[in-house]
Amino acid sequence: MIRPTFRALAFFASCVPLTAFLTSHSPELWPLTLIPPAIILSLMAVDYSLAVKPKNFLVDLTAPNLVYVGVPTEVAISLELDSPQELTCETFLEATSPLKRLDPIETFLKEGKAVVTLKILGQRRGLGKLEALWLGWGGPLGLIALKAKTPFSRDLAIAQNTRRLYQETLKFVSREAPLGVKPFPFRGEGSEFECLTDFVSGMDPRRVDWKRSGRHRKLLAREFSEERNNLIVFGFDTGRLSREPVGGVTKLDHFVASALRLAFVGLRAGDLVGACGYDIRFHSFLKPGRGPKHFARLETFTAALAYGLEETNHTLALAELTGRLPRRALIVLFTEFIDEVSAELLLDSLALLTQRHMVIFVTLVDPLLRSLSRDRPTNFQSLAAAVLADSFVKNREIVLNRVRRLGAHCLNATSADLTGALINRYLKIKRRGEL
Repeated sequence: MIRPTFRALAFFASCVPLTAFLTSHSPELWPLTLIPPAIILSLMAVDYSLAVKPKNFLVDLTAPNLVYVGVPTEVAISLELDSPQELTCETFLEATSPLKRLDPIETFLKEGKAVVTLKILGQRRGLGKLEALWLGWGGPLGLIALKAKTPFSRDLAIAQNTRRLYQETLKFVSREAPLGVKPFPFRGEGSEFECLTDFVSGMDPRRVDWKRSGRHRKLLAREFSEERNNLIVFGFDTGRLSREPVGGVTKLDHFVASALRLAFVGLRAGDLVGACGYDIRFHSFLKPGRGPKHFARLETFTAALAYGLEETNHTLALAELTGRLPRRALIVLFTEFIDEVSAELLLDSLALLTQRHMVIFVTLVDPLLRSLSRDRPTNFQSLAAAVLADSFVKNREIVLNRVRRLGAHCLNATSADLTGALINRYLKIKRRGEL
């Protein structure tokens, strides 16, 4: 792309008074008015012939595979000319939503080489793409400006910001902090038998082994080590109801943020963590794994969860999930429902799921319904809204009670309390040895 610069336009504009003067006083000299524009056009042609051409640029992109929401991320662009020369060019990175394009910057190529660092910003969770790099530079005479586009088509996953994850969840796993990578059995927890020890005051009397105590003629208590290698699978309902915003953030994003924090705790505890996403169909599955590398894969997986527009088919999705799990697992099901009628098929699927697996059923409290049902009405319209909101709240409680009777753990928390309640419930299940 070639265009004249402001200097060239100024030269053309300066020819206007001369043209007007000659044509008004000596009309027969009008051919002379073509000489200055011709000279300027010739100089522009010379400027283009001396300028660097787009084919002379060698461009290389270095970008991370994962970008965090709200955190500016650096992208390194390596520029190189096929001939060593000095050049100043403007660089601009073209990206698609939800990546935000930042302002272009000027880059100076010394001896034909330069490395420019551009910043991109993820505005929300999802998948973005770096489309192309635009380069703009001028000719040596400053009469023309050239612009070139280098396509990239590089996909980037935009995940929830987990940089503060370690500080936020350290209080839940602080007992492991000074141990490093050295294995350490936590006696008195879990359900895997470790050894027998003398019973002392303060121990749980239920741990007394009466048969062996009678044989040895003293009280002996059983000690247990912490269970590891348990399966934890997150089920994300990405259907229409999960798009509803709570506090300016969709429910699905709240679910993803809480799941990542629980995954961090579970991986530190030695468990295997997997995930799946579904709406009208079962569309994605991450095989359970362990270790820090698997947490990065989990971040990429949750970043790719799209916001669905269809109603959720729980029957098909939970049946597919059950077939993919080789053994008993803790399934954390993040979902949403409206009333008892719409949740009927969900309850039927949960009844089959709880026969083999441990289930934590997670929903978010709607602050709007809570405020409408509790506020004192002042007119007929607010009274009608309060009655409807109260009926919705009662229907939700009926469904949640039915979920509890199926044997599943039920969490109906606010967005601020969801993470802490979920992690504490996981630790409670592990302490009781229910897995």
